[in-house]
Amino acid sequence: MTSSVLNRPPMRPLHPSPGVIRIAVLFSELSGYVRACLAALRARHGAEVLVIHWPVADEAPFAEADGWADAVYSKRGRTPAELLALLEVFAPKGILMSGWIDRDYLQLARHYRQRGVPVIAGTDTPWRGTIRQRAATLAAPRMLHSAIDTLWVAGDRQRDFARRLGFAGERCLSGFYACDWDRFATAYARRDPAAPPAFLFVGRYHPDKGLDDLLSAYARYRADAADPWPLVCAGAGPLKLHLASVPGVVDLGFVQPDDLPELMARAAAFVLPSRHEPWGVAIQEAAATGLPLLCSTACGATTSLLQDGYNGFLVEPGVPEQLAGQLSRLAALTAAERQSMGDRSHDLSRQFTPDRWADTLVRGIAALRTTP
Repeated sequence: MTSSVLNRPPMRPLHPSPGVIRIAVLFSELSGYVRACLAALRARHGAEVLVIHWPVADEAPFAEADGWADAVYSKRGRTPAELLALLEVFAPKGILMSGWIDRDYLQLARHYRQRGVPVIAGTDTPWRGTIRQRAATLAAPRMLHSAIDTLWVAGDRQRDFARRLGFAGERCLSGFYACDWDRFATAYARRDPAAPPAFLFVGRYHPDKGLDDLLSAYARYRADAADPWPLVCAGAGPLKLHLASVPGVVDLGFVQPDDLPELMARAAAFVLPSRHEPWGVAIQEAAATGLPLLCSTACGATTSLLQDGYNGFLVEPGVPEQLAGQLSRLAALTAAERQSMGDRSHDLSRQFTPDRWADTLVRGIAALRTTP
């Protein structure tokens, strides 16, 4: 991606339009599902959206697309004063911030909250009880409450942490993540149950995603299977060279969001055995496509999207032997059994959509603006 794209001028004039809700989005790394949610925000509520974001990651080189924001700026090379100048011209009526790790964003949020502009911060961090998290609960009244009105959590595990930080009840929203649901639901309608079966992994080629465990488990499964399924992998990262050493593994490299629904529609099951996965939007994407799921209990999204034995199987992270057994169990299902599991996955995926995401954000900002 070129710097001219990352710092392209606004798609529409930034000067505020009377009566229009203007939302400034201070985000980390953008992705396809974030763009889908922001596009729904504009289409559904007529919102004007300004986005400031971190530079794109090498392991997720998403292509840029228009139609999802009014102005998009990379944070790279911009001072806090320059970021503030962009926001001052835009005059936001609400701010959405991805977490609180970025000190510049936190400073901007504190500035606008003191001026009465509502600030909502999203989080996918679950409560683990670490020393760092316990310290955060003590520092939250001073560091976070002055900058953030409401936390928008991904799921139940994150809600527990939010409560400990002092964000509970009306100060805590649910459903911070939503995939580009319509695109994957369309792929679900096109699925061919008679297609040759394959396991599918989508994610960074990194130990955090459990890819090394998956390669080990797949080799075990393949050694015992009379007619083994291939393992298709889509992603990028430091473990890429390991994929070529395991027979039956197909490495597609990084797949752009526009191509992902069709890829998932050709698979028979989705596998994500992460060791560390606060949420995992790819799990919802696979569910919306109608795939049985095989995920580790470390994946936060499993609390909402995977019921063991109902629409897939759960495994403990870091246990390749158990994972190999569940790969065999999935492959032993009949096509009709896999179809039933996939249908259940699709039904569970309906909990999170860009439309619902947009409605939640607008209601949350409106509630804060009317609060005395």
